[in-house]
Amino acid sequence: MRTPLRAAFRLALTGCLGLVVVSALASSSSAADPEKVLPDSTLFFFKVKNVSELRESFQQSSFGQLLADPAMKPFKEDVISKVADASKEVKAKLGVTISELFSLPQGAITVAVVAKSDPKLPFAVLISADAGKNAATMTDVMTKSTEQAKQGNAKVATETYKGLTLHIIQEPKDGDKPNPPMVWTNSGTVFHIATDLDALKDVISHADGRTDSLASVDSFAKTRAKLGDTPVSWFLDITKTIKLMVKLGQAAQPGGQQIEAILQITGINGLKAASGSFAFNSGAYDSVSKVYFLAPAPTQGVLKLFMMPQVNLKPEPWVPATVASYSSVSWDLDGAYNGLNDLANQIGPGMLQNIQQQLVGPNGGEPLDFQKDIFGPLGNRLTMISDFKKPITEDSQRILVGVALTDPKKFQTSLNKIVEIAGGAPAKRDFLGTTIYDFKLPEMPKAAGGADGPLKSGTASLAIAKDTLFIASDPALLESILRGGAAALADNPDFLAFAKQTPSQSSTLNYGKPDESARAVYDSIKNGDFEKQMKSTPNAPDLGKIFDKSKLPPFEVFTKYMSASGGYGVMENDGVTFTNFGLRKGNP
Repeated sequence: MRTPLRAAFRLALTGCLGLVVVSALASSSSAADPEKVLPDSTLFFFKVKNVSELRESFQQSSFGQLLADPAMKPFKEDVISKVADASKEVKAKLGVTISELFSLPQGAITVAVVAKSDPKLPFAVLISADAGKNAATMTDVMTKSTEQAKQGNAKVATETYKGLTLHIIQEPKDGDKPNPPMVWTNSGTVFHIATDLDALKDVISHADGRTDSLASVDSFAKTRAKLGDTPVSWFLDITKTIKLMVKLGQAAQPGGQQIEAILQITGINGLKAASGSFAFNSGAYDSVSKVYFLAPAPTQGVLKLFMMPQVNLKPEPWVPATVASYSSVSWDLDGAYNGLNDLANQIGPGMLQNIQQQLVGPNGGEPLDFQKDIFGPLGNRLTMISDFKKPITEDSQRILVGVALTDPKKFQTSLNKIVEIAGGAPAKRDFLGTTIYDFKLPEMPKAAGGADGPLKSGTASLAIAKDTLFIASDPALLESILRGGAAALADNPDFLAFAKQTPSQSSTLNYGKPDESARAVYDSIKNGDFEKQMKSTPNAPDLGKIFDKSKLPPFEVFTKYMSASGGYGVMENDGVTFTNFGLRKGNP
């Protein structure tokens, strides 16, 4: 059972590292870069180059400016008052408040998860943070945290290694499960924490670097070259992580070796690594993040289903400027069918063909042919837009999906066949010369939190027009698209300013105006609906104990700091990179 003292100790360790939620290792200023210190068995790596600089850039961002707005003062004071008791308790135990605890790190923070050979504890977590001018305070906090753990029945010992004093805290077993130790030390202003003594010693002994380091791993080098060295970065070795999971699966269950064969057949093992970066207040961006998936060609199995060639994804003429969000994907659907057929044949030769033979209507006739009837007449572009019915409420969002067609007449025939096979009986009506199919939706359960989704009980509508298959969650939205005549998003000045920050050709493109969706959330919080939904969710926090909704400033205070945001994806031979950003608002 976890004691309050043990929880306090863990809080202190986490707090000392700022807002880090997973773990790693950084070196002191005189040592090698952490990428060259960590072993090549590293599964996950997270790095903040300089915490102080990150805090400063956050303050200059739109969100930082919003928090500094005088209108936010009553709300912030209310939140601070609600954590005052907890802050006093931390102050009494550790000598610093919660706010001071989070401000201790000043320089680099890195976090790593390293694989181990121990089957019971197959990985170790390593954390490091440079406290800079706060080193003395950090030492005092860590010392007091250790004493708190000792009072909570943990065994505490020290050991000297390479001139450093290692503090080893071993908590009692949690039932039958052993708890890993918590080990900490400091070298100058840099503090290290680990869940394994040998792993920490290994890193300390290679403080000047090693040849078989994380930096030497091919997938790490490729992802770093793609994204560069940014203020915040992370890396996940998918290949090594999958191998570890397979190993654990084999140990836990006989026949687990089949897992590796399945990964080979499905082609998932072609996904080698993932990496990401983040920055505030960078260039034209208020914030910008990137995620890169390394999957070198040729792709196989499941990955072949999602090939996204680069094209011009300028919004189609039917997309109105009034949309709240716009997303478009270039998707090679012909290639997706071939990949699906290849994958199905590996599972069972002729599987798709056997399924097709059974897809006939009640009156017989030719069976449905997936390639000729569905994938053939479809184009290679999918677009989704959303807007909000007025007045804006939590359930007023409307969604429309448009799928490009290369042969609308052929797909109309296919649609009629699909409806016949499914036994559906949609209501048909004419709207400005286009046939609209209205499908009555069944009553659907509420999502987690009690909120309705856009496809709640009601009517969904479908139509083929403008060389596009349209599917809408609201008939009125579809009718407005078919009617046309509205200003186009492609000509909207706000969108054009956004588009300047995107490449002329991409695999995906998404754009959003946050005002309307934020308004729905704001009103839901103010009228208490959001709090009711949270209370109906198991283990959800009580928002009333966190903040007083009456202290929120008028919504117009928030809109001063909102700007267009979105992003794009680019697929290349070595994988795909997704970039998301928010534009600078200027001086609110």
